[in-house]
Amino acid sequence: MASSKKPLSNKVSATTPKKTKPLSLLDVVENAFVSLSKSHKKIKSMTVALSGGVDSVVLLHLLYQLQKTQNFTLKASHVHHGLSKNADKWVKFCEKLCTKLSIPLDVNYVKLPQKKSLGIEGEARQLRYEKLLKSQTDLVVLAHHEDDQAETFLLQLIRGAGVKGLSSMAHFDATRRLWRPLLNTSRIDIERYAKKHKLKWIKDESNQNIDFDRNFIRSKVLPILKNRFDHIIKVISRSSSHLAEAQYLLDELAKIDLKSNLKSINYNHKLKVKDLEKLSNFRAKNVLRYWLEINDQMMPSKDLLDELLRQVLTAKKDATIKIHLSKDDEIRRYQCEIYIVPKNQQTHKNYEIIWAGESEIILPNGQKLKFKKVKGRGINLKFLKDKKLKIRNRQGGECFKPDSKRPTKKIKQLLQESDLPPWERESLPLVFVGDQLAFVPNFGIDIRFQAKAKEVGLEVIL
Repeated sequence: MASSKKPLSNKVSATTPKKTKPLSLLDVVENAFVSLSKSHKKIKSMTVALSGGVDSVVLLHLLYQLQKTQNFTLKASHVHHGLSKNADKWVKFCEKLCTKLSIPLDVNYVKLPQKKSLGIEGEARQLRYEKLLKSQTDLVVLAHHEDDQAETFLLQLIRGAGVKGLSSMAHFDATRRLWRPLLNTSRIDIERYAKKHKLKWIKDESNQNIDFDRNFIRSKVLPILKNRFDHIIKVISRSSSHLAEAQYLLDELAKIDLKSNLKSINYNHKLKVKDLEKLSNFRAKNVLRYWLEINDQMMPSKDLLDELLRQVLTAKKDATIKIHLSKDDEIRRYQCEIYIVPKNQQTHKNYEIIWAGESEIILPNGQKLKFKKVKGRGINLKFLKDKKLKIRNRQGGECFKPDSKRPTKKIKQLLQESDLPPWERESLPLVFVGDQLAFVPNFGIDIRFQAKAKEVGLEVIL
């Protein structure tokens, strides 16, 4: 008896749109820019990540054209990794191109670490983003396109990534100020634009090296898939969009859990264990992922996340927990809270910094002190007319009285009575007016130096 089932088609079809005149690449970018400007604050400046390859050269040319109709300043940024023997030539190419277009160019020289825990591709990408994100502009614009999105999806799939990893790259990343206006544009259309406008670009010889996973997928895997399945790139892009929507909902759920169950959360570095215990295992892991992400941590593996949650929920209150997250940070537990703590946090003894009116000071241990003039609170500025504001580490014997109704106490005693974890006590900076202790972060201002209701004060924030 013959089967009535029809054979599955080898062709993957994308939704067929109505036939309309296709938009030019410039129209695509302009429409994306106008839409982004409406949904976010007005964009006045942009930095293009310029490698010198065809994608970034086309993007630079498009934004250069867009400047004629939209009001923003434009500059470019090139990162020199030194991985290729032609790296210096690429710098010269980018300099020549930007000079021709009268676009400022920043060239950043970076050196990959000897121990490449993320691999050559991963370490180079991380260093590149670190430099780009230091750009003092409203947006950093990247030339990723539809084919890049498909490659990223397959890479993440091979690595066993979850929803967030498979959602791949976002058109707009508000947290990092990243914009990818060509993400729905094919590599073919980009190259066609470059040829039409007679643009020149460089070719990175490492793109032919299939020892790199992305290059292997680009040159060996995707061609086979394209030959077998029509529109595979667009279909993968569509799947990434679906997963991005799912990830958005997971983030919204995490925010709900953080708001309703973790009301005393300090988004910077700690979570309460007792409130994680109220959640199901899946929701608790979702909260942990979200918390790690907003604290700029790389997402741990499934096994590491499971182990982290297990230790956090089953350890005794006085247990010492240290779980390595990355080469720089670890998770610690103190009493009923978990913290993200820099590894090998050092206490720098006998330092003294004189405040010279800066809005921010970076301390020897990497902590930041911020300074702001306010009315009715803070350190009374009248005391700083003839005395200097000094920042020092704790050296022992210091006394402090932030409340007139309570006795003067030694800092050591205050710290022992507080909920501050031991590593934070050791690194706590003290602020002096002259040689008198005026301010202790987390404890307040000594009553001798407090600004009154109508007086101008200096607020110090750790």
